Amino acid sequence: MTKSRLLAIVQLSTLGLLRGVLVVWTAVTLVFVAVRVLPGDAISAELLPAGASAAQIEAEKQRQGLNDPLPQQYLGFITDMLHGDLGQSLRYRDAVIHIIQDRIGPTFALGMAAFAVMLLAGGGLGVANIETSPILLRHISRVLIAFSQSVPIYITAIVGVFIFSLELDILPSVGSDTPRHLILPALVLGFHTSGAVARVLSASLTDALQQPFMLTARAKGLPPIDLLDHALRVALLPVLRVVALQTGFLLGGTVIIEGLFVRRGLGSLLFQSVLDRDYPMVQALALLAAIVYLLANGLARLGQRLIDPRLTTHFAEFG
Repeated sequence: MTKSRLLAIVQLSTLGLLRGVLVVWTAVTLVFVAVRVLPGDAISAELLPAGASAAQIEAEKQRQGLNDPLPQQYLGFITDMLHGDLGQSLRYRDAVIHIIQDRIGPTFALGMAAFAVMLLAGGGLGVANIETSPILLRHISRVLIAFSQSVPIYITAIVGVFIFSLELDILPSVGSDTPRHLILPALVLGFHTSGAVARVLSASLTDALQQPFMLTARAKGLPPIDLLDHALRVALLPVLRVVALQTGFLLGGTVIIEGLFVRRGLGSLLFQSVLDRDYPMVQALALLAAIVYLLANGLARLGQRLIDPRLTTHFAEFG
């Protein structure tokens, strides 16, 4: 490895780290402000139905630090976060990190299964949508791509439940206890993230197949499968970035999917925490989502540079 390329890698890593810190700080700050601007709070929502007096509610708010000035609360939140303390849930009266550890399993399984569906469906539809594919296959792929990008995810989920759970009775519609409970929500979420991947892959493949090196490959008499392999090596670069961006949709989609399929995960926990104004829980989940999104984008950039080292070399020359 040359000195210039090593320097470029160090510069890229430093810039990526600084960018990541800025993104995480911005995300948690916006969430910190947003949850406090909304009316109501978790303490009042919990104690009022139990018949607590206004004085008792104010005393509990004071004990929890919710009556402190907003800058003081923010400084305490950032300080605790830097020390690895995400606080205590106002609703569950337990450490936020413990609740997240208890709920992260079903959400992680759903995310990984949906991610696999996204790659398989997006890759298949993208390849089927290029001009060299049979016309019937191309039309079917275009309809499915348009459907995945235009129809709301909850409509697909309801249709899926009606067909596979009510009519055919082959898949459960609620719960997260067994692997069978994972199939339907993963298919719905993965399908809705596959449309963008398929569209970008199709456009990138179409462009790659028209490049001069592909004309040379055809002149050599390479079979179609080898031609596709050569084109995919070039077409994957923009697709990796789209895959990383779709990770954000996966994270947001879990909130809807876990609510529709009554799954006990982080998505349903976030939804309930927002309703309950459980500030520490919402802040911790926003922090976790920002970190996952940054990791996905970092892996995508790393994959692009592994596929095409010229990206790192170009940065070294530019710097």
